[in-house]
Amino acid sequence: MKQQDANKLMAFFLAFIMLGSVFFYFVFQNIPNQQTGDQTPQVKYDPDLWTFSQPFYSISDGLNITPPGALNADFVDLESMTPQMAEWAKSVKPILAEVDSIYNSNTTKMFYSDIKNGSNRSFLLLGTMYPMKNDFQYVMVDSYYGNPLLIRQENGLQGFYMVLGTPIILAPQQTVINVIDITTSLNQTVTSYNKYRGMLSKVPEAPFQTISANVSFAKQFYMGIRMNNGSYERTTGYLDANSTILKKFEQLKTNSTQRGLSRYDIKTSGNYTIVQVSSKDMLPVLMEEAN
Repeated sequence: MKQQDANKLMAFFLAFIMLGSVFFYFVFQNIPNQQTGDQTPQVKYDPDLWTFSQPFYSISDGLNITPPGALNADFVDLESMTPQMAEWAKSVKPILAEVDSIYNSNTTKMFYSDIKNGSNRSFLLLGTMYPMKNDFQYVMVDSYYGNPLLIRQENGLQGFYMVLGTPIILAPQQTVINVIDITTSLNQTVTSYNKYRGMLSKVPEAPFQTISANVSFAKQFYMGIRMNNGSYERTTGYLDANSTILKKFEQLKTNSTQRGLSRYDIKTSGNYTIVQVSSKDMLPVLMEEAN
């Protein structure tokens, strides 16, 4: 592979995985201000506020409590990454620095999704922090199923609702209510996981995961990166990938060792195509063409 081609691939790769942050940034800068009452005196940590509790170890867990309509989703678990991978994740996901400032603490895990239901647009941010604290400006306006509802007060965050726990919820009011409804319902509830269930059942969990139904080369696209038996492993998944990209996979496999890859596997299951590449070094895995 020529160096200029490699540079183009890396540029595309970085641009793609940063797309999830665009709508998040736009919403945070343009949300209308909401008038609220007097600010609650702050303490650094109030355990009575930390009530929400749900499994939060993968993108599947995040989608399982996301209302229907997720266009895409990202999951990052910095605690489970090697130092090199964690630094890379922070460099390609600048949203992590934004979340640090939102929590006024260190983000350890993050899930983010753009949601569209009919003409309504929303988003959902889930996360964990260390140390756990509520050292930010808020007003507690109500309690919903035992979960205190906090409205953030800082510029750029005014009007967003927050529920503290594992994970922390931050979203517009109705989305927060919908998440709690999902977790408290006694009946089976449709969530955004239903849309991506087929794909996620065919790929391993990973500390870096992204999934989207908003790409041109397939109906759905998935990517996950993890350590596996001492090697960096990247899994990409495609639902109904077009014929051009399927042919390209076979071409790329023939000379994969020359690009520093120790493994290049292509598997098909119905309409799903799963491609896994591995290397002892992280860069060849990141550089490998995904579409």
